[in-house]
Amino acid sequence: MKALRRGSAQAWVRRIDLDTFKSTVFELSEGTMLVTVGRKDADIIIDSPRLSGKQCAFVSDGGRWRVEDLTSAGGTFLNGRRVHRHTLVHGDTLWLYDVLLVFLESSPITGSGPEANLDADPDDRNSVQVWADWLQERGDPLGEHLLAAAPVESVLDGLFPLVKDGRLELSWRHGLIHTARLRCINDATYSDVELIARFLSLRVARWTRELTVDLSTWVMPSANRIHQDAAAVLKGLLTGPHLPALEHLSFGYFTEPLPPSVFLLTMLDRLRARFPKLKTNPRLLLAPARFATLEILAIPGELDFHAPGAKDARIPLDSGLWVGSSARGQLRALAPGVHRSGVVESFLVRQQSPQWCLIPLEHGVLLNGRPAVETRLLPGDVIEEPRGTRFRFDVR
Repeated sequence: MKALRRGSAQAWVRRIDLDTFKSTVFELSEGTMLVTVGRKDADIIIDSPRLSGKQCAFVSDGGRWRVEDLTSAGGTFLNGRRVHRHTLVHGDTLWLYDVLLVFLESSPITGSGPEANLDADPDDRNSVQVWADWLQERGDPLGEHLLAAAPVESVLDGLFPLVKDGRLELSWRHGLIHTARLRCINDATYSDVELIARFLSLRVARWTRELTVDLSTWVMPSANRIHQDAAAVLKGLLTGPHLPALEHLSFGYFTEPLPPSVFLLTMLDRLRARFPKLKTNPRLLLAPARFATLEILAIPGELDFHAPGAKDARIPLDSGLWVGSSARGQLRALAPGVHRSGVVESFLVRQQSPQWCLIPLEHGVLLNGRPAVETRLLPGDVIEEPRGTRFRFDVR
């Protein structure tokens, strides 16, 4: 990066290379007026033939920063939308083809002191407390987040809206992410590869134990697209930020076999060396699921519930499932058929290869405790209909 021209508030930019998931951080120093980004003759060089020589710029603006497109040929995209000029807030993300630039208003700088002690046992509250104290002594706001009663949105670097929408599901322990599931994420905003790259750059994601990256999205992908995304995610996991505590890894599931790929198998076999605590069999990450079920978790005592195909509290999803009722106080779980007039339709589970999809038909249906929308189901998902009956989706 060239010497910056000198008038604005201090901020940082995290560069994430999508080819390797590696990230670097540079500072927009207080007093800097303009930082250009482009393929050549720019302050921040991104070697991509698809970028203009000077694509865009970070510009100081009365104590704030904004991004401006510099009449580039392809345009500048901020948070998935094309912009010409826009004031930036913490977590805003520029998409520049093979590179993401994440704007940060709090310091992302890490230390090699007490943080390294967490690698052996990230569940040790005392070790987390020592790190939190160390951070606070240095004025790092992450210290205030650790051991807090609830996660602080700012530590997610702009990903909190996806958490709120249920597309990025996180569980926390001592202020660190314990479990993460990235689901249904191919849309105009973030691809699955871009989102996992952003997730892995989070300081609180380093000690994740369980990680699910759903490669089959609501938009039904081809086998070639799944191969392409699997290769990109595997390469990023093997070369990007390390996850020393990772025990379980999932790529969602597939209802049809994928064509064999020696290249993918070679990368899968390298996972155990990269993640020594991994309990998942890497060779099963792309294996097809044989069947899917809905496990009955709870039935209100006053409800007349009937599921003819259930066995051992599990309903097989051979052709899908319709859940609804034709009378007050009763509920039926039946194979889907023609539209049922004069009945309450609660939800439908339907196979749309290579995925099982939840389609809520009634207000009040919940998925994992949130209002349900049409979405691809993932193993462990809990569906609750308004009368209190709960089901858990699983594949085997």
